[in-house]
Amino acid sequence: MSFARPTSSERRLPRAVRIALFSMTLAAAHVHHAAIAAEAPAAAAQTYQLPAGPLGRTLSGVAVGAGISLSFDPALTEGMTSPALHGSYTPRAALEHLLSGTSLVLVARTDGTLTLQKRAGAPAAGPAAAAPATLAQVEVHGVTDGSPGQQRSTGATGLELSIRETPQAVSVMTRQRIEDQRLETLQDVVAQTTGITLDHSSATRETDQMYSRGFVIDTFLFDGIPTTKLVEPSGFDANIYERIEVVRGAAGLMGGTGSPAAAVNLVRKRPSRELHADFELQAGSWDRFRAQADISAPLSEDKHVRSRIVVAQQDDHSFIDRYHQDKDLFYGVVEADVTPSTLLSAGLIYQNEILDGASRRFVAYYSDGTLTDFPRSTNSAAEYSYYKRKQSLGFATLEHFFDNEWSAKLAINYAANQYDAVQSYAMRGQLDKNTGAGLSLWVTKWVSKPEQVTADAYASGPFTAFGRKHELVFGMSASRMELKGPSYPAWVLPGYDATVPNFFTWNGNSPTPGYNGKIIGSTLEREKQLAGYSSMRLRPTDDLSLILGARITNWSRDTKYVEFGAPTISDDFRKNGKLTPYAGAVYNFTPAWSGYASYTSIFSPQTYRDRNNRLLAPLEGNNAEVGIKGDLLNGLLSTSFSVFHMKQDNLAEIDSDMLLLPAGGGTYAYHTVQGATAKGYELEVSGQLQPGWHLTAGYAHSRIEDAQGQRLQTGQPLNNFKLWTSYDINKLTVGGGVNWQGEVYTNGAGPNGERFTQQSYALVALMARYRLTKELSATLNVNNLLDKKYYSSAAGGFYGDPRNVMLSLNYRFR
Repeated sequence: MSFARPTSSERRLPRAVRIALFSMTLAAAHVHHAAIAAEAPAAAAQTYQLPAGPLGRTLSGVAVGAGISLSFDPALTEGMTSPALHGSYTPRAALEHLLSGTSLVLVARTDGTLTLQKRAGAPAAGPAAAAPATLAQVEVHGVTDGSPGQQRSTGATGLELSIRETPQAVSVMTRQRIEDQRLETLQDVVAQTTGITLDHSSATRETDQMYSRGFVIDTFLFDGIPTTKLVEPSGFDANIYERIEVVRGAAGLMGGTGSPAAAVNLVRKRPSRELHADFELQAGSWDRFRAQADISAPLSEDKHVRSRIVVAQQDDHSFIDRYHQDKDLFYGVVEADVTPSTLLSAGLIYQNEILDGASRRFVAYYSDGTLTDFPRSTNSAAEYSYYKRKQSLGFATLEHFFDNEWSAKLAINYAANQYDAVQSYAMRGQLDKNTGAGLSLWVTKWVSKPEQVTADAYASGPFTAFGRKHELVFGMSASRMELKGPSYPAWVLPGYDATVPNFFTWNGNSPTPGYNGKIIGSTLEREKQLAGYSSMRLRPTDDLSLILGARITNWSRDTKYVEFGAPTISDDFRKNGKLTPYAGAVYNFTPAWSGYASYTSIFSPQTYRDRNNRLLAPLEGNNAEVGIKGDLLNGLLSTSFSVFHMKQDNLAEIDSDMLLLPAGGGTYAYHTVQGATAKGYELEVSGQLQPGWHLTAGYAHSRIEDAQGQRLQTGQPLNNFKLWTSYDINKLTVGGGVNWQGEVYTNGAGPNGERFTQQSYALVALMARYRLTKELSATLNVNNLLDKKYYSSAAGGFYGDPRNVMLSLNYRFR
């Protein structure tokens, strides 16, 4: 079957018109919602079930949830504890209740925002008397006041713990940080966190892998509910998330399985009770254009029903020849107060991408064993190559708050993806250095439709024992995943001339293959999981917390690869009653410093296959971690230091000959390693050096060895360092950062067994944002400022992005 695609010039005008119309539609929607807002009544009451806690953090949480702009000096609330808040309050009344019994009062500014001041006659307290002009701003979009160590996370244990209270290393990427760096995808976001590295080897990102502590990250959660990498949550646009939490180390208690790398919890945006609207236009290098909107508004006069919609349309080319991406995004969610104590929410995420000229790696070596050095624009894909990806995720949650501070929650997610790709790469054979001959195309077609349903029900709350108050979570989780699709000839198509006469002059113009009637079999994979879990935080003393938990899992995976006229390849893995224990302890040395230790087992089903196309056995082992966390500068700056040690069996390592397999769209063959150990340490500093000066810096070291002491996972650096900082100067915000990673290498990458090495390198990024008016701002981002030329994959053959620039115009209505 042959087909024709519009050229770039034919596409550019229609897509430019489409983006313009999209922007006009957003503007019209803004005017309509503004008219509704003008008639909105006073803020309606909300139901709160908040325990006593640090005053600054609790105030920030209430303000963020209600969409109130509240700013104050963290020193004002230092050391203060809020009373419990239960019942129905307007947001303003809730804030005033939290301040009862303190020397602080709410004060409204002329611009409608709120701040805190000492009550008349109350004594001043040094730094607490700072002028309002220097105060840190708390806004609805994920910017919170006080210590970063007080941010809440449930990804590790299911308990709602602050980062300081969690006995594992945790990093949080806030919405503000995502916007500052204009990070587009989940990979972009997670790769900016401490200790995380990204192996980027394709423009489509379907072969990208994120690593933590030397292991592939394959544990993802949506609002605390686990999903599977097979439905590719990493493919969703980052604009739908309020924040992204990365819990490094094994997190099998909540993640469903205990991957030793990390668990990534994706916290989606939620509606607010007041009208908020963001509109943004972007234009950047390589004809990259994007328009997006984020609108949250009440749907009823009493604000008991609220909605939020995020939409985006993106059209961009690349520094890679012939490559083009077109992406559409929709995210919608509705929340309703069914009763004063019951919250119901439901939503949908839909993303459609079409990638033309979809490229992977090019050959890294000539036939004589010398390295190639192609321009960064080199594309090994044929012009007809394409990759279509549709992702859908529907979700619903029902949450009830009881009068005794307990709550119960039921959450259901349904994910369905569709993939259709014709992939063709000039990487077969050996390239002659003088003539450009010797290569032909690996060519295949891939169609797949993975689906997954997950359900999670749990209850949480406090209980009293031995005269002290403790917390408990218990619940059940179930999931079912199915992946199926036809199989086509893998990488070699009978009757098709895949020869590339001269790669030096080839421009991708090979004949288009026909796949009508070429189905040779089918692939079917099913995975089921049913688990019960529980965790509790015991408080033997005021300073000591013991966190104990366990998960019991029944897990099965059945796969069948059918090729007509050949034996069927079937795999059947089952684990019943698999126990994943968790134990942790946190001790507060002082109000600002604490130490922790944790231990958990590792059980991680793998999707890798061996050279016989059979799934590898699950990764199993144990993980131990100790560390210290603390606050500096009166809570403005948080620090953490962790040391970890892991031991595991069935560790997956890619075969040295990098054999391509037919299943799963053409992945590489792996083998298992027994008795592998991993050890290392991480250091992170995050927060503010002073109000308005934000800083995040992290250094990580990890090494994995086999039982004989031989280093494994050499494609991941032993060391990496990341720094990002921004500073507010009146209407101007300037920022910048550097990401550095050590040397990586792959043995046997060349035709004669040569080792490919990517030396250590550093990437520098800058940003500047100027607030033109209260609502309108312009942001300039420059990535890879020094235009470093480097390979983004340890096997070579794929370059990282050259220097590029992005200009954004943002209009924010509050």
